[in-house]
Amino acid sequence: MEEILNKLEKAPAVGDFDGAIAIYSSGGDSKDIIAATLESLATPGADTMASDTWYPVYKAYWGSQINYADTFVQDAASGALPAEMKKELIKKGIVYQGLWMQVVHNLDKGQRDCDVKFWDTGMAYYYGSLEGEYQTSADNAAKGNLLYALAQKRCAEFGTCATTTDSSTIAAVNDKVQSAAIDGSENYLYHQVACNDAGLELAFKGMVSQMTVPLVQGMLKYAWKADPAKSGSCAGQAGNDAATVATNDAANSKDCAKSWAEGWAFAAAVLPQVHKCDATAATTIRANLDVASTEPMKDGVAAVKTAIEGVYDCLGITCTDVGAYQASGQVKLDACTFAPSNDVDSTASSGATVPMNTDSAVRRAGAALAGAVVAAAVIA
Repeated sequence: MEEILNKLEKAPAVGDFDGAIAIYSSGGDSKDIIAATLESLATPGADTMASDTWYPVYKAYWGSQINYADTFVQDAASGALPAEMKKELIKKGIVYQGLWMQVVHNLDKGQRDCDVKFWDTGMAYYYGSLEGEYQTSADNAAKGNLLYALAQKRCAEFGTCATTTDSSTIAAVNDKVQSAAIDGSENYLYHQVACNDAGLELAFKGMVSQMTVPLVQGMLKYAWKADPAKSGSCAGQAGNDAATVATNDAANSKDCAKSWAEGWAFAAAVLPQVHKCDATAATTIRANLDVASTEPMKDGVAAVKTAIEGVYDCLGITCTDVGAYQASGQVKLDACTFAPSNDVDSTASSGATVPMNTDSAVRRAGAALAGAVVAAAVIA
């Protein structure tokens, strides 16, 4: 992954996209020692993940594309978007779509087949090879580029680290995910006992919900930055398409194109789940953040925030999980305050209208179980 990032950062005004995609496909200098290329992780084929819980949902949302994550990356690389947009879509598409689904797939298959190797493989992809080995402050701070690192970055911006915005303390997401992973491995899968216990499936569902939190946080952060009505990257850029935004950026040393693309990359990674919960909410988010739109954030960040918060229940996450976006010592987006309940349409919840039966209550129970595992570990 580091090789690809280096290629993308080379000559930022242009970016070595062909070189990056070549490494994505071949493995680059690491090809002789790696188990899989990043492209192979994003191209599972028709059958590998067909029995999974979440891959079919993502595939369906993206027009039944079998290799939807790879298509996102390759289209970004070969398309006509400005270089700064391409760079962000490629980097984030690789990790937050292709790799994210590989983590979920391996955890899902591990709990279905009672196979600890798949479960552990999922967690290896979650962490990457650069993170610390022990839980010290130096190890908690992210060193890599994958999903653990994302949670650490976002917790510092949303006040969801163990010590609010201190990313040298572990992100609540990482704490819950790794504790549930250890619980699943040691208490169920390693000894191949009680694999049919509901607790293992709950742990899996809760881990997926927690892995979704940094995607939501990233989307909200860049929705704010890309809103022309705010004082972020895209201030004054209302009504401008991607090409015009990039031209204005170059003339004024701004980074609207980058922020808009980052917002779309995070949105694309979570939209299939949102659509499963509420198609209208997904449409609102996409209309505001898709880089193919005629302008960034046409309805403003408040519309995107309302849309995503309306499906928190269904996603199995809470206002506390997501927190409040803050930058330069100021809160830019307040945390929501409703209390999730077992009924998605309850007035005590987000009030979302979900036109289908979902497993939201089960996912919340899984997230709660992951939290309980953390609490038990602390008490012990």
